[in-house]
Amino acid sequence: MTKTHIYVNNNDQKLCSIRIFSKFTLSNNRKRNIKKQISIGMKKIILSLAAVLAFTLTSDAQTRKGTVLLGAGSEMSNNEWTTLAITPKVGYFVQDGVAIGALINFQSDNVDKNVYELNNSVAEIGVFGRYYVSNNLFTEVSLSSMSQSEESWETIEKYAQVFENGVPQFDANGNPEMAFQNIDEVVENSDKSLNFNLGLGYTIVWREHFAVEPFMNLTFMNGERKVYNAEDLIVESHDLKGTHFNLGVNFSLFF
Repeated sequence: MTKTHIYVNNNDQKLCSIRIFSKFTLSNNRKRNIKKQISIGMKKIILSLAAVLAFTLTSDAQTRKGTVLLGAGSEMSNNEWTTLAITPKVGYFVQDGVAIGALINFQSDNVDKNVYELNNSVAEIGVFGRYYVSNNLFTEVSLSSMSQSEESWETIEKYAQVFENGVPQFDANGNPEMAFQNIDEVVENSDKSLNFNLGLGYTIVWREHFAVEPFMNLTFMNGERKVYNAEDLIVESHDLKGTHFNLGVNFSLFF
């Protein structure tokens, strides 16, 4: 059997130990830096969560008995945002976390089309109730009656007297010459409905009295649409029944 001996002089031992110590020190420094970065990241996360909690948990003071709620908002239905209308909603907290109130909405819009001024209007009145499940999360139900009228220019086929260059035409016997023709005239869509809303929302308080409230609700509609022509004669009528899912945001004041 052959034995092999390895000899290491003192200088080599010192160099080897220095290299090992350097690698060990570098490895420890990296570990400490990583731990430090993790610690800083965790502190930032904790502080952020604390800020969010401090920001949102203040709604408990705004939902106490005796508080008045005043709000307005906008919502998206059928993938379209409706106009941000000033729709006052006034409520009163009859006990902690429970509010009842009324909503009212009147809008009017006139569109000048030179020949005729188109008129659009909305009138809605109703009641609502809100219950806070937690400090910020609430459910809300409402019942409202709405009337809506919208005028527009439509091309309608009518059996009417023939005009040429604005001059009425007559046949050989002196009778008005009649024919089916496309005529542009004003048509009014008149809707009347009863709406029941069931929704869920979240109150985010800012500066004690102001709050932003994202919400979603389900609307159950029951009503009727009538279409009138220029002579105020009903040319079409059908029921308005169905369910609509809505997303939106309220802007509310608590005082």
